[in-house]
Amino acid sequence: MTDVADARKTDMSMHQEHADANPEKGLQQRAADDETAAYATGNAVTIDQATNRRLFWQINRRILVCMLGTYFCQSLDKGTLGFSSIMGIQEDASLDGNQYNWLGTILYIGILVGEYPTNLLIQKLPVAKYLAANVFLWGVVIMSSAAATNFPGLMVVRFLLGVFESCVQPAFIVMTSMWFTRQEQAVLTSLWYCMTGVQLMVGGILAWGTSHYIGHHIKSWQLLFLVLGALTCAWSLFLGWYLPDSPMKAKCFSEEDKQLMVERVRANGTGIQNKKFKKYQLIEAVTDPITWLYVLLQLSSTLVIGGLGVFSNIIIKSFGFTTLQTQLLNIAQGAVTIAVMVGGASLATWSNRTVFVMHLWTFPAIAGTAVIYTISPTTSTRIGLLIAFYCTQFILAEGNLLFSLISRNVAGQTKKSTVLAITFIAWAAGNATAPQIFQSTDAPRYKNGFTAHFCLYGLFNVLLAALRFMYISRNKQKTTVDERDHANAFFDLTDKENVDFHYVY
Repeated sequence: MTDVADARKTDMSMHQEHADANPEKGLQQRAADDETAAYATGNAVTIDQATNRRLFWQINRRILVCMLGTYFCQSLDKGTLGFSSIMGIQEDASLDGNQYNWLGTILYIGILVGEYPTNLLIQKLPVAKYLAANVFLWGVVIMSSAAATNFPGLMVVRFLLGVFESCVQPAFIVMTSMWFTRQEQAVLTSLWYCMTGVQLMVGGILAWGTSHYIGHHIKSWQLLFLVLGALTCAWSLFLGWYLPDSPMKAKCFSEEDKQLMVERVRANGTGIQNKKFKKYQLIEAVTDPITWLYVLLQLSSTLVIGGLGVFSNIIIKSFGFTTLQTQLLNIAQGAVTIAVMVGGASLATWSNRTVFVMHLWTFPAIAGTAVIYTISPTTSTRIGLLIAFYCTQFILAEGNLLFSLISRNVAGQTKKSTVLAITFIAWAAGNATAPQIFQSTDAPRYKNGFTAHFCLYGLFNVLLAALRFMYISRNKQKTTVDERDHANAFFDLTDKENVDFHYVY
């Protein structure tokens, strides 16, 4: 216990060195910021199960609903390229195969450009209002895409779409750690992330419907852009009105409930907010080996996920299905995506073994890839190939599980913002590069692309094993469960500084 006490003294002295401490203000000064200090107390408050459940559903009705709707809009709008790929956009805009690839890539270059500044702005600005403004702007961009009828024009609108969409995942991870406990975060992250599956179902129906709109001045794919862009703008107005910026600013909740909502996330150890930039936390983020494991995991997974997303309709159609059949098959693909994401997160929560589930979920994807690689499309094999392609969708669940690991295992607001910026830059870079793996000269079997996927699956599993080893090593240096009092929860300490912080994996 002497070592633990010494560690606590060292921990707090380090924090005091970096904080603008005024001893007369005590916790009010040492807490994450003035807003948090107004609702946080020195000691943890015990919340009974009934009250905790009531607060959980209150939060869901506000926060989760907004997250689900926003991610649905982002996934649907980002997926317009995939839907329009077999609706005539390539012919109408005179795109060759490699130019189409670049339309998939440029979106993520836009995200790459926007990622670091948007993470800084999320820490500085009211997160809900900032998110709503970006949603409105990308809705305008989607509507403008209907007027882009050549390659340069489409490149511009896709780039701008990426810039404005770059705020969504970082904002959601900040909001998730702000409103939900660590036990809740894996499943809840999967719920908003599985909107990629819902958008396949709804988008497939919309694309199927607009595909029947032929013989008019406005092309069917242009009508799709106009409808989706208008819906997104309408959603952004609702978002700006309905979504609170933080538990402390939520006028929709009583003062007593707001204090309890702050208390229920105390044990997370990741804090709620701090609008002051701390240089030492930035340095810790960029020198932490775990940060770079997150980066490599993002790269290896998105190089697979990004290619499958952009080319899914083209790959399925190559099995021998018609355009309209392929559009409708998006419904089944979306259902599979939802099942593997929610199923993976639920299993990870139930077993408390997130990294193990991430290992497990790569095996169906590897098997599906092997089938597509080895079996030629014919009338008799197309159903089997379709099922194999659905098996590759298991890899999509790796994204939300990795996001949940980052959300739960990075503490300190400046460090969290920096890690999110770095990892999402890697996420964008991987997605930007992924379409280039599928070259038009390799169509329709794309054997070179699927060979690359095999290598990436192997690398991903090796990196997961290294990440688990790092978590275990660091937990050995922390206090035991019985010794944790979470007194440092709102002092804006990093995960390495806080001796009470325990990595979950």
